[in-house]
Amino acid sequence: MINDFIKKNLTLSSLLIFSLLIIINNFYRFFQNNSVYEFDPWLSNYQGGFVRRGIPGELFYQLYNFTGIHPGWMVFIFVTILYIFFYINFFKIIKSMKINALHLFIIFSPISFFFPVLNSKASGHKEIFFLFFLSYLCLLIPKISKKQASIIIIFISIILGLTYEVLIFYLIFLIAPFVFFYDFKNLKDLLKNLLPILFVCLSVLALNYHFSGNEKHTIEICNSVEKYVSPECKKIGKIADLSLILDGHKSQKANWNYGTSSLYPAYYIIYGFGFLIGFLPLFILYNKINFKKKLANNVKINPIIILLFMLLFSLPVFYLGADWGRYLYIGYLSSIIFTFFSIKNEILIYKEKPTTIKKTRITKFLFIISIIIYCFGWTVPICCQKSLKPGIYQVYQKFKMHY
Repeated sequence: MINDFIKKNLTLSSLLIFSLLIIINNFYRFFQNNSVYEFDPWLSNYQGGFVRRGIPGELFYQLYNFTGIHPGWMVFIFVTILYIFFYINFFKIIKSMKINALHLFIIFSPISFFFPVLNSKASGHKEIFFLFFLSYLCLLIPKISKKQASIIIIFISIILGLTYEVLIFYLIFLIAPFVFFYDFKNLKDLLKNLLPILFVCLSVLALNYHFSGNEKHTIEICNSVEKYVSPECKKIGKIADLSLILDGHKSQKANWNYGTSSLYPAYYIIYGFGFLIGFLPLFILYNKINFKKKLANNVKINPIIILLFMLLFSLPVFYLGADWGRYLYIGYLSSIIFTFFSIKNEILIYKEKPTTIKKTRITKFLFIISIIIYCFGWTVPICCQKSLKPGIYQVYQKFKMHY
């Protein structure tokens, strides 16, 4: 079935596979260079005691002690597999859809699949764990019972929360397919099923806050894998950030001044524009769809309200963190996975109106130009810049310099 979809949608499929290959290549370079922000965080572990972000690194550390296999290679292979299966899952979600022009703008939004291509340093971060689990859950839910789905969501929430605390604020995207796919007698029944999941999410959030880390954790973690991480591990990077308390993160950003002006006024403009324009195709789609299924007690809600409600949960991340581009990327990809899951399972009904525009060479040419300019001509930066990033032209320049 996926092969048939790829043949029918060869351009879309080729671009997606191309983005996958570029991302894997980017992460391989980070592995070779022991990048303190992009690669080393996967080796953060519990050798200095229980601490946030440590569960994947502890697993790799124990496997390394048992097998002697280079932990860096284990990380690279593991992350590569996550990306490959995430892309396969996405193909499975959309394979029954008839792809139209609007879908192409949605899939190739500048904050979507090509965001890590246009921002190479966005490749290989721990959000791929979340995107893999979310896409897998969307495929699994139609095949399992409500109780089984609840248990799986709780398990995934624990793993993700102990992998990267930022992902806790996106767990609403795991809950949404559960809420809208299954039937609930009334709101009381809905809350009864949600309470265990919400309790676990809040408990994991509290654990991360209490075991946020200190300088001792940073030193012990870096010492335990010193052969496989950057020599700067204890001073800069995601592992070094474990020594910062909550106020430390806020004050660190407050001191980021470029000349005489703070970074944040530019942030609001850049990422506000990125949110509005990047989400625009998805907002247009939501203006054309309706919920077929109502919630408990026949509660009917506008689909766009549901989307904005889910995105609202990630706002604390923007307050505490600096990688606003990545946070938009996670929110956007999560949104389109939920949306296409809902359309596939007839939770959302989308009826395309017949177009009166004739397909001529001129219209096709204008469409291609529009896709190139909108989807690949620009993007938002990951962090710490005061302007939008150019797109494919900059990628071409870097490729030319590199080779």
